[in-house]
Order: sequence, then structure tokens, then C-alpha cells
Amino acid sequence: MVLREDPNQNRLRESLDLFKSIWNNRWLRTISVILFLNKQDLLAEKIKAGKSKLVDYFPDFAHYQTPPDAVTDQGDEPEVLRAKYFIRDEFLRISTASGDGKHYCYPHFTCAVDTENIRRVFNDCRDIIQRMHLHQYELL
Repeated sequence: MVLREDPNQNRLRESLDLFKSIWNNRWLRTISVILFLNKQDLLAEKIKAGKSKLVDYFPDFAHYQTPPDAVTDQGDEPEVLRAKYFIRDEFLRISTASGDGKHYCYPHFTCAVDTENIRRVFNDCRDIIQRMHLHQYELL
């Protein structure tokens, strides 16, 4: 599947639609997904500049509240944090809609130019994959 990035459609909406079609694919219904929410630096810039307001494309954002367990990165403004978690929760909403519990989504906020962030995320991913294999073979 390819994301066309149609200039007439919101890219986040297009990404969510693609994720939904992958998540619900009958051949992938038992495969867990590690979701990289990349370019967090660009998201922060857009929000701070007032560009592409999420509420214009996602009316539910107007009433969204940042989860109490949200992890704040250094320098995250409240509105940036709120947007990050709203986007994450939109993907998680898709991944939990079926309620079958056969596969899981593990989201990670990333900024590819931040090498320490990438190192931490890849270490987390390695741990997730190892745990999945240990569960699969009933060793954990």
C-alpha cells in the first residue's frame, strides 16, 4: 500500500485511513505494529506558528484533553503536548476498535534528527519484539 499524499486531502487523515486499512487487513490481524509518529519537531513548529490547526480537520480536538499520564518532552508547550497525544490516540482508537486483542499497536513519538530519541525508541522496540517472542513461546 502506498500513501499518495493527495494535495487535496489532509495528510493526517490520509495516514489514519491507510493505517486503518492495514490494521484491518485480514492477513495482518495477528501482527502487532510498532507505530513511529515521526517529525514531532515539525508538528511543534506548525502548532507554535498557528498553521494547520487540528480542530479545522478534526473537530473532536476541540474537546480533547491531554491524558494525565502524558510524558512531557523538554520544551513541549501544553498545546503541542495535547496535539501529540490527540494524534496518538486517533491511531490507538483505530487499533482498539475491533476489541479482539489479537494484535497490539505500540506508538512512539520520534524525531529522526534527535539521535538520543531514536536510540531510546529502538531500544524500546527491541524489548517489545523480544517480549512478543518470549510470550509466543510461553517463556514469559
